[in-house]
Amino acid sequence: MSKRYLVVFTQSFEDFRLPELESICELHQIKLIRESYSDSHPYCVVTGVSDADIHTILSRCVLIQFVAEIWAHCTSRQELCGCQFSDHAPLPGSFNIILHSFGRKVPMTEKIDLIEKMEYLPLTGEVDCSNPDHVFYICENYTNKKDEGPTDVFFGPLVGRSNRSMIDSYSVKKRLYIGRTTMDAQLSFVMANVARVNR
Repeated sequence: MSKRYLVVFTQSFEDFRLPELESICELHQIKLIRESYSDSHPYCVVTGVSDADIHTILSRCVLIQFVAEIWAHCTSRQELCGCQFSDHAPLPGSFNIILHSFGRKVPMTEKIDLIEKMEYLPLTGEVDCSNPDHVFYICENYTNKKDEGPTDVFFGPLVGRSNRSMIDSYSVKKRLYIGRTTMDAQLSFVMANVARVNR
C-alpha cells in the first residue's frame, strides 16, 4: 500500500498553494495524488509518492512548512491515544513529539497530557527536544468551536521541512536598493515555481 502523507502549508498566499505544488510535481514528473484539501485549513493529504519525491517537492515549494508520513488519522484525541501502531517496527534512538494545531492555541500542559497518554508508540529511546533522532507530529484541525475538540487528528513521523530560510536571504529589507519592480521575496519564489522555472 502506498504511503499517505500530510502536507502542512503556510498561512500565506492560500490561492497559490495548490498551483505551486502541482507545478513543481509536473516539473519533476512526480505523480502526486491529492486525497483531501481545503482552503480553510493548512492540511492536505496526499499519496502516490515516495519519501524521495517529498524531499524533491520540499526543496522547491515555499508555501509548505513541513510534510509528515501519516501513521494515524483520527477524529478525536481519544481515538488517537487508542491506536496500537503494531504494524510499525520499534524505532531506537531519541525522539520528540510536536503538536501543531490550526484554529486553536493548545496550552503546554494540555500538550504534555496528550503526549503522555499515547502509550503504544513504537519508540524505545529517550525524549530529546533539542536534537532528536526521530521527530513526530500530532496535527489537530479545529474547524468547529474550540470546546468541541478537533475534527481531524493526524499523527506520524516528520519526513522533511521546506527550505523557507531562503526567503529571508532575499528579503526586501536586506536589499541595498529597492526599485519600482522590486517584489516580495516569497511571492517571487512562488511565481517562479508556478511558472516551472528550472534555472
